[in-house]
Amino acid sequence: MKSNTLAAFALGSAVAIAAFFAGNAEARRIPAMFAPPSAIGIVDMATVFDKLEESAEWDVKIKALEARAGEEMGRRKAELDALAKELEALSDGAEKDAKLDSLRLKRLQAEQWAGFKELEVDRETSLKWQAVYRSVREGAKKLAEAEKYDLIVVDDSRVEIRTQRAQNAPSLTQQAQSQISQLRVLYAGRTVDVTDKLIVQINNARSLKPAATAKP
Repeated sequence: MKSNTLAAFALGSAVAIAAFFAGNAEARRIPAMFAPPSAIGIVDMATVFDKLEESAEWDVKIKALEARAGEEMGRRKAELDALAKELEALSDGAEKDAKLDSLRLKRLQAEQWAGFKELEVDRETSLKWQAVYRSVREGAKKLAEAEKYDLIVVDDSRVEIRTQRAQNAPSLTQQAQSQISQLRVLYAGRTVDVTDKLIVQINNARSLKPAATAKP
């Protein structure tokens, strides 16, 4: 009987000691730290650029520039055509030579003017993309701060890989690999799409600006 009591006491002591050390070990263990889930939004940039008021304003400006250039180019072409007809009716001589020189000069000037206007349109189009992208970036920041998004990214998951053969173009393999290397999103659920929210955010912010600063 005595030996059974001693054995039970020893077993109880061993369990208590084991529990004590286990408790101390648990107390010393560094708690696992898990990052909280991130709130992510995705944006379809093509839709954003298509529906932003600022983008539409730039398009009106650029189309007006193209229209004026087209009208002027038409006037210059008509003038060149008239000079060419005059030359056909003239006999060889000093007068014809003079008009021929004039025609060549006007043709050269027209070509240089057309090249200048092409560069002007390209510059304005570039400024459009830069300005609208800045607005999208600023709008995304404000939307994220207002609705607690940790990350807003461009959705390129629906971009198709396109290749084509052309003179001096990279191989089709290189074209495909280059396009794939630029893509970042493999899949994005529609529930995280904030495209419409971003469009509303930017258009509303722009409508509150004074008229003098709202023009591109």
